[in-house]
Order: sequence, then C-alpha cells, then structure tokens
Amino acid sequence: MGKLFVIFFLIPFCCAAQTAETFMQSGNAKAGAKNYNAAIADFTKAIQLEPKNGRAYFYRANAYNDQKEYTMAVQDYDRAIELDPKNPFAYFYRGNANNAQQKYADAITDITKAIALAPNADMYHYRANAKASLGDHAGAVEDFTKAIALDPKDPSLYEYRGVAKSNLKDNDGAIEDYDKAAALDPKNSDLIYYRANAKGNTGNFKGAIADYTAALALNPKNVEALFYRGNAYGNLKNYSAAIADYKKTISLNPKLPNLYQYLANALSNNNNKKEALEYFGQAIKQDPNNAELYLYDGIVKYNLNDREGAIADFDKSIDLKPSAEAYQHRADMKLDDKDYDGSKEDADNAIKLDAKNSYAYITRARAKLELKDTTTALADLNLGIKMNPNNDYSYVLLGNIATDRKDYDTALKNYTKALDIQAGNIETRLRRANTRLKAGDRPGALADFKKIADIGTDDDNFYARMVHAMMKGGFYTEGLPIFNELITKNPKMAAFYVGRGAAKQGMGDPNGAILDYNTAIKLDTASVDAYSNRGSAKFDLKDNAGALADIAKAIKIHEGAEEPYIIRAKIRMAMKNYQGAVDDYNTILFIDLDNNIVFAQRGLARSFLGDTERANADLNYAVKLEPKNDEVYNLRGQAKINMKDATACADFKQAIVLGSKAAVALAQMYCK
Repeated sequence: MGKLFVIFFLIPFCCAAQTAETFMQSGNAKAGAKNYNAAIADFTKAIQLEPKNGRAYFYRANAYNDQKEYTMAVQDYDRAIELDPKNPFAYFYRGNANNAQQKYADAITDITKAIALAPNADMYHYRANAKASLGDHAGAVEDFTKAIALDPKDPSLYEYRGVAKSNLKDNDGAIEDYDKAAALDPKNSDLIYYRANAKGNTGNFKGAIADYTAALALNPKNVEALFYRGNAYGNLKNYSAAIADYKKTISLNPKLPNLYQYLANALSNNNNKKEALEYFGQAIKQDPNNAELYLYDGIVKYNLNDREGAIADFDKSIDLKPSAEAYQHRADMKLDDKDYDGSKEDADNAIKLDAKNSYAYITRARAKLELKDTTTALADLNLGIKMNPNNDYSYVLLGNIATDRKDYDTALKNYTKALDIQAGNIETRLRRANTRLKAGDRPGALADFKKIADIGTDDDNFYARMVHAMMKGGFYTEGLPIFNELITKNPKMAAFYVGRGAAKQGMGDPNGAILDYNTAIKLDTASVDAYSNRGSAKFDLKDNAGALADIAKAIKIHEGAEEPYIIRAKIRMAMKNYQGAVDDYNTILFIDLDNNIVFAQRGLARSFLGDTERANADLNYAVKLEPKNDEVYNLRGQAKINMKDATACADFKQAIVLGSKAAVALAQMYCK
C-alpha cells in the first residue's frame, strides 16, 4: 500500500493538476516578474496540451516581444490571430513587433485592424509613430489628435503631436501642444527641450533660451540643450554666453558635430580678439600636429579678417590631414577673394573627400555662378538640396538666381522654402520683402518687415538696409508704428530714428522728420542716412542751400553710398538742373547697377534735356526690368508728356492699375 500510495501522489495527482490554464497562469506570473524564458517554457507546455488555444500563442508572443525576439513573436501572433481573429490586441502587438523591426507599413496595417475591432488611445499613438517613421507626419498628427480625443490627459500625446507638427514646420502649432503637455507634466525635460527647439525655429531666441535653461535644470546632462542654447545666444549676438555654453558642451561631449566650428565663430565675433586667438593658439601649442585645431584657428582668423593667417592655417590643416572641411573653408575664402577658379578647385577636392558634403556643392555652385556657368551651378545646388534638404542657404541662392533673372515668382518660392527651414533668418526675410515689392506684393512685404522687427537684431547696418527698403516701398503710414516700437525697445539705435523720420517725412511732416534726423546724428555723427534724409526734408521745406549742405556732408562721409546721390538728383530735378541730375543718376548706377528705378528716373531727366533717344532707351529698359512697378510707368508717362508722345496716357493707366495714386492726378491733368 505504501508503494501504491507513493505512486498515487507522484503520478496521477501531479499530472491531473497541470492543465493548459494553470501553465498560462504560471507563465503570466513569471512574465510579470520579467522571467521571460521560464514564462515561454510554461506557455509552450500550455500549447502542447492545447495546440488550438489562441491565448497560449498570444501570451508566448508577448513574452518573445518583451525579449525583443520579434521574429518568434510575429510567428506566434500569426497563429494567435488564425485561432482567434477577433482579438484586437493580437493585431496591435504584432503591429508593435513589426514597428520594432522597421516594417512600418506592416505595422500600420496591423494596428488599423486592431482599431477597427476595439480602438483605444494607445493604438492611435503607435500607429502615429509608424506613420511618422515613414515620413507621413500629417497622418501622425491626425492619429495623435484621435488619441487625444480618447485620452485628453495624457501629456505624451501632446508632446509627440508637437514633434510631428515641428516636422511639418508648424512650429507655432507645436509650441501650443508642448504648452499643453507641460501643463500636464511640468517636470518633463524632453518636452521643454522640444519646445525650445520650436521657439528657436520661429526666431523666438529669447523664449528658446528660457526653455533650454529650464530643460537643463531638470536634466543637466542634456548636452544638446546646452549646445543649442549657445546657438540661440549666438543668434542674439550674446557671444559671451554662447562661448560659455560651447565650452561647457566640450567638457561634456567634445565630439558633438560642428561644436568647435560654432565656438570658433562665436569667439571671433565677440570683439575679444585676444581670447579668440588664444583659445585655439594654446591648443595648437599642446598638440601641434592636430589638423582640426588649425582648421578652427583658421575660421577664427578668417572671421577677424586676418585672411593671410587664415589661409596659412587652412593650408597647414590640409598638409597635416586633408579634410573636406578645410578645403571647403579655403574655397569660401578664395570665393571672397574673387579667385573663382581656385575656389572651384578646392570645392572639387572637398567633394572628392566627402561626396555628401552639401556645403561644398553650394560653394562650388557659387563659384560657377561667378564663372557664368549657371547650368552646372544649378545642378550643384539641386544636388546639395537633395543631400541636405534642410540647408536654407541652398534655397536662398536659388532665390538669388531667380531674382537676377527677374523671375520673381520662382525667387519667392525659394525664399519661402528657406524661411520654412529657418524662420528666424532676418537676411532671408529682407530678401523676400524686397522681392515681394518687385513683384507688386506690398502686403506680403509689409508682413516681412513687421516680422523682422519682432525678431530683432543688434546689427545697425541691417536695420539701415531695412529702413531703405521700407522707405523705397513707400511704407510711411505703416512704418511709423513699427519704428515707434523699435525706438521704445532700443532708444540708442540711430537707424530707428532715421526710419521714423523718413516715415514722418513721407506723411507730410518734414519738421517732425528733421527732429528725428537730428537725434540720429547725435547718436551717430557718421550716419550717412541721417544727413541724406535731413537734406531731403530741408528740400521739402524749400531750404535748398541747407539741403545741399547736408547732402555734401553725407557724400564726404561715404562717397560710395548711393542714397545721397538719389536725394541730390531729386533736388537738382526740382531746381531744373537736369544735367546735374543725370550725372547723379549715372553715379548711382555705377554704385548699384541693380537699382532699376534709376533707369526710369534718368530717362525722365533726359526727356527734359530733349535727349529723346536715350530717354526712351532708359525708360523702356526700366519697364522691361520692373514690369509690375507702378512708379516706372508713372515716370515714363511723365517723360512722354515732355516728348509729346501720345501714348503717355496708356502708361498712366497702367500705373493706376498697379496702384499708383500719383498717376490718377496726372491722368486727370493730361488725359482728357
């Protein structure tokens, strides 16, 4: 009996207790404890007992999935679905396994089937991830939106929808999502970092810096946040802060791409020549055979206008270890020196060493453009864009080429693409504003000027160019509040007072304008624009002697500036000194042959001199260059009146169609 008793316990009782269900329960417990091998063994036993139990395959697939054995997991999910095609999670988890294997299309198909059976927020979330991996960011945004509708308190859904919107260049929309995510999860350093990136992309560098700082407070090891904060400081021309961030980044991760190059640029722009030269100079002393150090030292010297020292450093870097970057920078220097053949040769070498160096293609394209090889230059630009579609400068160059060809529609498309990539680039925005004016899009140009004012810069020369562009476009009423706001922000900037003075003058207030020009001269005694414009305002007040005296001062300060000659030509026209005006227009075109309106102005002056042939040549050429410029038609109409040409009224009519108010009065006077 004793023997029988032992057999009874050891065999029949044990075997009867172990069913497929108990093995699955045991396997799930082990899987919960992350003992996946033991869990898989239990699920396998359950399958052996019940080979058509879909749940056993499903659980074993999950265990394989947790172990990243995705091939085995997919096989078990296949069997689970075959046995139980109504199980939404089998499709969902198989989709996740396919996602992990970068089989994104298969993942989308699986998760879509799961959603059809029993939708939930996680399913939309993971399908969005798969769509984003395939570059379908719009589809990802749509899925995240559906997930949010099901689970509006999950901060990760807003966070990742924000990432998808950023990839669609919808940075404002991304910021809104990051704000919502931060309200739900204020300690998430990643989403605050993402929001900083989006703010930087919109040109809100101060906001970006605040967010990078907050992200670093939560996660001091986020090296990218430190690096990008340095870039944001650099964009605000706070080079000392940028340098501090770059140096700290080097201490944490010296291999971060482009780090030393940004440091070199910041050092050389910081008005501390000694510090800039010493940093890489000391490094070279410690490691005299390091080619990279000579490269970065060369960049510093180049930025400090030590061209001889820069070339020597680039040469040394190439001698020690030829690199695409060294050839690239030397090519840029040669381009500046108008050594276009040498620049092209160095760019060729850069491309040979690194066929994926998109910047080298851009430099070579610029050299080819100067060598009048436009066809292959365009080919290089398109190659550069294909390699790096996020290089905004490629699109700027394409825009410049189109502008030179007077193809303003194409130019605007390319400038807009560049701004989609780098919305905070005020130079590109100013180019687009000027091109919009040439294309007759005044509202678009004004919107660009307003955005430039919002972004801001410490570059006086840039603001002077913006003022010229705005006044050239006749934005007097619209410009006044912009300049008032800029003066409030920075009352020490002479260019702002020049701009406001020009706006007041354009609105018929020459006395108020002179007060602003006087302030500008106090702030900057060498302001050519302030003297030129004050001369113009004095002319409006019939003070011709005072006007010419101010113009003479402006020319003495900078005889290569065109604005004084433009104003003096206007004064001479009013004084009926038409030959003197023609002389000034000749000088203006010598300075800037692209100032197209001057051809029409010179044509009008020549019409008063009776020089009909050359007047018509100038006027017709101006219309050819600026077919959508109302002022050109207005000027040609006036000249035709002088030359007794009966087609003058047709020009006034076209000027009126293009928006000229002055042409209305002229048409009423001459076109009965």
